[in-house]
Amino acid sequence: MRAYKKTILKDGDGDDWVEKREFHALLLNIFWFNKIWGVFEQMTGCAQNADRRMDVDEFYAGMAQLGLHLTSKQEAQAEFAKIDTNSGGQVLFVEFCAYIRKRVNPDDNPNFDADIVSGEHCGKVLRKHGGHKATNSHFVCKKCFKDFDELEKVIKAIVRDKKKLKELWNRLDFNGNNIVSLAEIDKLAVEAYPLLNHKPALMRAYKKTIKEGNGDDWVQKKEFKSLLANLFYFNKIFWVFDQVDNDHDRRLDFHEFKQCLSLCGTPMHEAQARQEFQKVDRNGGGIILFDEFCLYFASKECPEAFRDLLTD
Repeated sequence: MRAYKKTILKDGDGDDWVEKREFHALLLNIFWFNKIWGVFEQMTGCAQNADRRMDVDEFYAGMAQLGLHLTSKQEAQAEFAKIDTNSGGQVLFVEFCAYIRKRVNPDDNPNFDADIVSGEHCGKVLRKHGGHKATNSHFVCKKCFKDFDELEKVIKAIVRDKKKLKELWNRLDFNGNNIVSLAEIDKLAVEAYPLLNHKPALMRAYKKTIKEGNGDDWVQKKEFKSLLANLFYFNKIFWVFDQVDNDHDRRLDFHEFKQCLSLCGTPMHEAQARQEFQKVDRNGGGIILFDEFCLYFASKECPEAFRDLLTD
């Protein structure tokens, strides 16, 4: 995630796609951030404790692995304080990346790490997954509509209950600064709601929430209800999308689109379905992407129950 974000936002033109001319930067970023992640993982022992945060003792003990020797514990504490700007005693992977870059190649350009402010403001965490498939983390177990129906009841109950909503927010916003990052949202989904652990859907929910908010990169406390609704809704849409995406290319052709409509309880005649497909497939390429399907489906099947809750 860190390599991808740096490629599109810092090395590229700022859109969501890695283009051919950006491929060289992508390869370098993938290598660089994975190497740093390997060191970070060893230093923090996060394969065992899974907190994905580094304290000063881990920092001091592990810096030699990068060839950056600190002469004393006092020097380590001084260096650690440069990263831990909120004095919380822990730093995240993305902050560690910024620090190491400045030590190894100190081209102090503030725009390079513009998304890195402090542990309370960020955390694009690259997760380690087993297996050989890049998508092996998308599905932990077989899912069905019943699972989503049951979770929908749970989330609606939380949204209605101020105490439960506050408890869940405090779990997400562990340092109490009333803003959370994409990585913190991802961590909550993985640990608390594995049914909602579809990465493309999580990204879509995150983007929609911040777009409807004040437009910055952080989800604020007042946007939490919207975030929960978006997380549930886009994950359910993605599950439907994936069920009919037979070749798993993250694109739907017309036949798969018709299957989606049927699966969602909105079957159409051939001619009508063809018209609807063409509305989504604006460039006439014969395929539609997940984001395009989300926009279409949201306009047709808006979750009124969630909307009523969010306006309370």
